[in-house]
Amino acid sequence: MTSLSASAPPPAHVLIIEDDDDARANLRDILELDNFEVSVAPSIAAALAVLATRRVEFLILDRRLPDGTAEEALPRLKASAPDAAVIIITGYTDLHGVIAALREGADDYLLKPVNPDLLRKRLEQLRERQRMLRENRRAENAFRALIGAAGCMIVIVRPDGSIAYMNAFAEHLTGYAPDEVTDRDFFQLFLPADDQSRVRQVFSCVHEGGELHNYQCRLALRDGSRAALLWNACRLDDYSDQPVLLAVGQDITTLKDAQDRALRAERLAAIGQMVAGLAHESRNALQRSQSCLEMLELEVGDNASALDLVQRALRAQQQLHKLFEEVRGYVAPINLDRGFCQLCETWREAWESLGKARQGRQVEFRELVACGDLECFVDRFRLVQVFRNLLENSLAAARDPVVIEVACEPTVYGGRDAIRVAVRDNGPGLNAQQRAKIFEPFFTTKTQGTGLGMAIAQRIVAAHEGELAVGAHGPPGAEILVTLPR
Repeated sequence: MTSLSASAPPPAHVLIIEDDDDARANLRDILELDNFEVSVAPSIAAALAVLATRRVEFLILDRRLPDGTAEEALPRLKASAPDAAVIIITGYTDLHGVIAALREGADDYLLKPVNPDLLRKRLEQLRERQRMLRENRRAENAFRALIGAAGCMIVIVRPDGSIAYMNAFAEHLTGYAPDEVTDRDFFQLFLPADDQSRVRQVFSCVHEGGELHNYQCRLALRDGSRAALLWNACRLDDYSDQPVLLAVGQDITTLKDAQDRALRAERLAAIGQMVAGLAHESRNALQRSQSCLEMLELEVGDNASALDLVQRALRAQQQLHKLFEEVRGYVAPINLDRGFCQLCETWREAWESLGKARQGRQVEFRELVACGDLECFVDRFRLVQVFRNLLENSLAAARDPVVIEVACEPTVYGGRDAIRVAVRDNGPGLNAQQRAKIFEPFFTTKTQGTGLGMAIAQRIVAAHEGELAVGAHGPPGAEILVTLPR
């Protein structure tokens, strides 16, 4: 019975390029005794013909050949066998030529007559070097494949802050192609201005030999938005002959947004309980004071000045009651009652509900619909509330003749088919402060109002997994964008 054993590696293939018949035969005998597979060629042309059909690991190349010298032949030989190690054999008088050959890519040289033991030793050394190069190449390919397929941002940063490498996920996340960011300053390109100094200092500590684990910071993306990343980093001592920092950033934007929403919901729930109790007690007090004011109105009779004061007090009560109701509406949980409807029906219903506000004014209402099918799975009542708020703001901001335009187009949001509705007017538009604060609770540009309308509208749209944002249009005029997944 034949025993099974691991198969031995195939013998290395050596090509001897030597025009002297005796020297060529002698080298062949030495190498075949050492279990090398040997091919021979008396000239450069013959060697190129062999290399066109055979893969070789070693070239033993005579310094002078009938059709050229070793340094002249090496570029063509290396082009045909780029991974082959080259040993030049030469006489003492040709050592200056050997130096030129080494510059052209030769790996070693031997003097004639060739010492067999020295030849074996040099071949063994070169074979070990080739093995290490293959292992390094495999490791590098595996490393590049790993970081190329990784679902996180991987960037290699030099000590001066410049970028040496960025993977494909980073391109997808940031919007920058690798060739756009190579050699640019990582901190200036990717970090908000107020974070650059702090994060640069943290990364510098890693360059000096420290470690970085679970470090959070914001990332500035090409489209102007921000992402939250969780970084781990270490120092690599030898990358292109210099130490660098390998940083791996996990995109936690979605997780952080979810945590922030949960925290806001928890806070709003607590505020909601407080406001509900406050509104209940206040409603009783307001009703009592309203009854007293109505009785006082009867008592003052024809006293016009006193009647005016009573009416002003009643209006203040109504405003206070409205404030309580809007605060309670803002903090209350938004539970959607979804159904399919045509989105245009929601803004048209909102427009019709503002008939009293438009009465006596010169108003033009336009619709620009770029998609035929406007069906969405939404809470119709809630979206009417959103569009009523936007249209009411436009009416309040613009002077006659008022032009309000609702433009609609298909888009993609969060990787899903969506519809984007732009509500525009010809009012004065929004200044920088108003654009930044428009969705903050209790911020308002009206002389009367609670400043909760836009904050509530944003919560409703967010509950639909959409986005309410200020558009780029104007001034003059303002533009608010409502983006809703279908």
